[in-house]
Amino acid sequence: MKYNENKEYNPALRLLALPLVAMAWAGPIRTVRSPHLPPSSIAFGDCKLVIGVTPADNPVFKDFSKAAIDLASDTILIRAGLSPEMDNPVTVDVAVRTPAELLTFRALHFMERENGDLWLCAEKSRGPAMKLGSSGLELRMRQPFCDDERADGACRAAARIIRLSRGQI
Repeated sequence: MKYNENKEYNPALRLLALPLVAMAWAGPIRTVRSPHLPPSSIAFGDCKLVIGVTPADNPVFKDFSKAAIDLASDTILIRAGLSPEMDNPVTVDVAVRTPAELLTFRALHFMERENGDLWLCAEKSRGPAMKLGSSGLELRMRQPFCDDERADGACRAAARIIRLSRGQI
């Protein structure tokens, strides 16, 4: 039997490294199937979180929030674009389950704090932010950082995304 090494890589799937590192995840993961998510989507067992990555922009997977209901998990859809961060910025769509309703946020951006915490924020400083950690998503209705820190963190995350997409990490 001959071993074939596939030297091609999918830059979109490389973006899964961002949440995996931020979560310091060592627990079980499994792939999930949903018509509302890309086939490479993975579920993190104990924290009820599903993450999918696609190079496709909206409206592809526009009903991703239905996966949150079907899978009974918060759902993150990373839209990597065909040229991450250079020509087509990476955006993140999130569906968060609450006891009362399903909250959907679109076109969020990664933000990495100096301490390594990974956040999902709106482009503007107003509005909610979500911290991605070992227990899944933590929703904050107000961003716990100032505009300058958010801008620095967005640049830090963008630099990491570029290195990931080039295979340098």
